[in-house]
Amino acid sequence: MHIAHQSDQLPPRAGRAASLRSRYLMAMALMAALLFGTVWLLQHYIGGIRTERIQSTQARHAAALQSDLLRDAVLSLEWSMHQYFSTPNAKRRDALFRAVDLAYQRERGLAGVGWLRRNGFGSQLDALDYALHELPTRLGQLMPPAGRARSSSEAPGDATDQLIAPLWRQIHIVDQALRTSAQGDVMRLIGALRNIVNTLWLLAGTALMLTVLGFFLFERYVLNPISLMAHALRDEAHGKRDLVLPVATTAETQHLVEAFTEMRRLVLERQQALEHQALHDTLTGLPNRTLLQDRLQQEIHHLRRAGYGYLALLVMDLDGFKEINDTLGHPIGDGLLQQLSDRLLREVREGDTVARLGGDEFAIVLEGADETEGRRKAARILSLLEKPFEVAGQSLYVAGSIGIAVYPHHALTPQELSRRADVAMYVAKREKNGIAVYDTRQDHYTLQRLAQANDLRSAINNEHLQLYFQPQIDLRTNAFIGVEALLRWLHPQRGFISPEDFIPVAEQTGLIRHLTYWVLDQALARCAAWRNQGTPLGSMSVNLSTYNLQDADLYLEVARLLKKWGIPPYLLVLEITESSMMANPARAQATLEKLNDIGVQIAVDDFGTGFSSLSYLKQLPVDKLKIDKSFVMQMNEDEDDAMIVHSTIDLAHNLGLEVIAEGVETDEALNLLRDLRCDAAQGYYISRPLSATDLEHWLQTSPYCENFEAAPGPDAPEPDLPTTH
Repeated sequence: MHIAHQSDQLPPRAGRAASLRSRYLMAMALMAALLFGTVWLLQHYIGGIRTERIQSTQARHAAALQSDLLRDAVLSLEWSMHQYFSTPNAKRRDALFRAVDLAYQRERGLAGVGWLRRNGFGSQLDALDYALHELPTRLGQLMPPAGRARSSSEAPGDATDQLIAPLWRQIHIVDQALRTSAQGDVMRLIGALRNIVNTLWLLAGTALMLTVLGFFLFERYVLNPISLMAHALRDEAHGKRDLVLPVATTAETQHLVEAFTEMRRLVLERQQALEHQALHDTLTGLPNRTLLQDRLQQEIHHLRRAGYGYLALLVMDLDGFKEINDTLGHPIGDGLLQQLSDRLLREVREGDTVARLGGDEFAIVLEGADETEGRRKAARILSLLEKPFEVAGQSLYVAGSIGIAVYPHHALTPQELSRRADVAMYVAKREKNGIAVYDTRQDHYTLQRLAQANDLRSAINNEHLQLYFQPQIDLRTNAFIGVEALLRWLHPQRGFISPEDFIPVAEQTGLIRHLTYWVLDQALARCAAWRNQGTPLGSMSVNLSTYNLQDADLYLEVARLLKKWGIPPYLLVLEITESSMMANPARAQATLEKLNDIGVQIAVDDFGTGFSSLSYLKQLPVDKLKIDKSFVMQMNEDEDDAMIVHSTIDLAHNLGLEVIAEGVETDEALNLLRDLRCDAAQGYYISRPLSATDLEHWLQTSPYCENFEAAPGPDAPEPDLPTTH
């Protein structure tokens, strides 16, 4: 997938873009100011209208009250005038003038309402005041002289109407003005309400416009950039190179684009790192098996297109590397592999490929190399191993086995070429000649081993395996003391298969753990059955592989099986070889000590055939030594073998160990072992390995079992055995 550089994606800009958050906050502040300002103005406006109308109403009410009082006074004046002019006398004259004074007082009360003059009623009030001021004078003119009665021609009603009419007219004008003022207040209230409604509509319209504007701004500054980023992410997921990113018009968009670009850069780096890890070995940095197959495919494709040429594939496995790992630790082994990879890279040409297939296995692809060139290069590579590897202050030596397969002579595909180079490598390792070229005649053996591994797995699951038992006798009492369980495989098609053939297969394929547990389970089950039947049976010996001593859970499984079948631990003897102990002495010692804590006996099998270390032997919790049959079978004829057997017996006794001799096939050998003070023996002379049924018959008929008594166990109670999950 191609990804453009960050600088190619970001649009040019003069400076940092404004923040969308700040723009939003500013817009919200303006909108809030507008809203609150409008509400405040409306509140002030409504408050002013309310105060003004209240004052106007109160003043108009006061004016109306004074107007009513004035009206009553004028009515009283009019009545007094009728009374006087109908029958003039001094008393009625005084009453008339008092009515005039009352009317004048009422007019002064009306004129005292300041609101009337402020609202344009001054002319009406002045006219009313003038009429009342003129009234006494006009009354004086209409009143008859003192001592003279009014003539009949002077009608009192006309005089009254003449005097009162102006007053009523002015009072009516004032009342009409008050009504007009009240209607004006109503109209002003209606206008104020209309203004408020219009203002609210204006606010609603403004809010709608701001909402629409906000949506367009939101779409421009938020939705569109997010949509473009979503498309860019989708295109990125599909590996497109040219991506359309949003223009950084806001700080948030700019941060988003920068974050996306940074993410692309980091993803690219991580992808490249993952691709490198997926195709390269993490320890050495060399191509791994996957990349090796890819390069083989490319090289073969080029050779096919060219129509000629060769390609050699070398597969190398180190000899003795496991012992370095187990003895000195994996960091030391890793350092050796790193130095070896450097040596290999310096040895090959630029176009060649060096790969690590896993563990201590390497592959080299040689362009244009035939079988001769492949052999020459393989010899050069093996010579690289002759120089010691200096790791952590230690000089380490390893050997190697190299298998060679050549395209197109041996295979036409990368897979077949790799498989056949592997076959040749295993041939070189088996024959210990360092280098082997693939041969079709050798391939059958490898395929046969693969089929044998599959058949062995099936045999374990389908109970095609059987246990045979070889008796052991005590040379001091000539009595039966126990048996050794021996595994046998009778293949349905291939017949009997020797343990020497299928045990290595089990070790190489990892089946040895399952196989050993199966043997232990079957042996202890048979031991429990014989004990329940009352059949005389001593100890049960079972062989362990080198790989079993590296199994941290071995003692737990042994303890579980002992408890499962109710067998005392001291009746179980686990036999190990010297080589299995020396492969990783520390781990072997830890495993054996755990087994010894359970109460199981430990015997060293085939003693004398390996490179023994007496210091380790002294430290290990071993109970017995078994002298290998290669020394026992010829000791009557070979003095050296007899001396080795004698020395081994003395050594074991000095270490406090019991000695068992294997391979006793003659009476002379049995007697010689007695003379050498050997403790026990087993071999064909005593009995061949027997099936369970045959062993039961042998136990009933053999003279070695006439006075057999099971050896008593320890006085201490059985230990509390650990259990597995």
